[in-house]
Amino acid sequence: MPRRSATPAVRFTVACTLALSLLVAGCVPGPVAEGAPGAAEAAEFSWRQAEGTGIVLMASEHPWVDLVRSRLPEFTERTGIPVTVELYPEEQFRAKRQVEMLSGISQVDLFMIMPGNSLSEYHAREWVEPLEDFIADPRRTSPEWSLDAFYESALTAARRAGRLYAVPLILETSLLAYNRDILRRFGLDPPETMAELQRVAQTVHRESGGTIAGITLRGNGASATSQWSGFLHSFGGAWVHPEGGAAIDAPEAIDALRFYGMLLREYGPPGATRNGWYESVSLFARGEAAMIYDSNVFRSHYEDPLRSRVADSVGYRMIPEGPAGRIPHISHWGLAINPASSRKEAAWLFIQWASSEPLAHEAQRLGIPSARLDSWDFEETDARAVEWTAASMQSYEIGTPWWNPPVIRIAEARDVVGRAIVASVLGQDVARAARDAATGLDQLLDESGEGDP
Repeated sequence: MPRRSATPAVRFTVACTLALSLLVAGCVPGPVAEGAPGAAEAAEFSWRQAEGTGIVLMASEHPWVDLVRSRLPEFTERTGIPVTVELYPEEQFRAKRQVEMLSGISQVDLFMIMPGNSLSEYHAREWVEPLEDFIADPRRTSPEWSLDAFYESALTAARRAGRLYAVPLILETSLLAYNRDILRRFGLDPPETMAELQRVAQTVHRESGGTIAGITLRGNGASATSQWSGFLHSFGGAWVHPEGGAAIDAPEAIDALRFYGMLLREYGPPGATRNGWYESVSLFARGEAAMIYDSNVFRSHYEDPLRSRVADSVGYRMIPEGPAGRIPHISHWGLAINPASSRKEAAWLFIQWASSEPLAHEAQRLGIPSARLDSWDFEETDARAVEWTAASMQSYEIGTPWWNPPVIRIAEARDVVGRAIVASVLGQDVARAARDAATGLDQLLDESGEGDP
């Protein structure tokens, strides 16, 4: 699993020095960036147009970041741009990014962003730079780079008021991953419905004497909201009523809350309300849970033999069918430029390189789902990859972008919903918790208005 930072942030700088050049030249070559020397280039464009301009990237801990950090010497060698990465665990990253933007004196030039989580607020506060002028300028954009390469759903999520504010990198959905060996041991098939999901989790937990969790899910409040959203929609619920107002206290939403909480309380690991993605993924990778429902990006963890005991035993399915069908969520990470940066041109070069075809294909090979269409255009042969690809693609086709409550102040909204999820896991009065959450969401809707997915 990814190592937790020993200090609040991990900072490192990649400089373009002779020693580094020799080191990179002696290593196995990484992916060649689009528009790099040797590829067709327009005379106006040069990868070295910002040579010597250092940039600061603020990032969340993520498998994609692990890959990019390993490839940074290549970027610096090609462009002459040293990159400093400020790296934080996800929730700390969001809080730190907010502080940086509020300060007005941030040295951060570009940052990771999940549009469905933060873009509405950042757009309203003018904390993100529109990208059309960069894209349209042949001197600043490689002729080999094009928006046509990306999923339109990801681009749509990155737009506000008709303008693009982030370039998508990773297109995520959540999948049910299961341990083939554990299910086979107890004579079970992967579940296709919510009723089967409960039965499989119950059987594993009972027959193992509680030594194996039937399922692990996020349970620690706000971080569980994104994963619970698939249950909410598949049970027929919604964040808001069509006519307006929070719908989280509607019967369908209450049923989804009860079901999610029951799974963790009855068949999940001890102390589930303390578990975010890291803890839940770690449990599954250690073979201590038969199933997990979480982001498809964690295939890169499940199948890594260096950090997973179940690498050869993982299968994948879409979210099980609920009363309203299968309705997973779709989300993505992208890169955005700080409008206060004085190094925007260098930051834009980094975005082009980071979203290039070779790097996206390398990510895809590692199980990090790319937002580029061409990264999915190949035939898989590994059984695990076949299931993962099929379940991911089907989820992209039918999923909803509404994985968070549609308010501008999403962090507060996630806390409100997270409290209801925790109450359900603890066996408290779910209907009352849902009413309290609806009251909180209504207040946020009244104060800040609706956001976009």
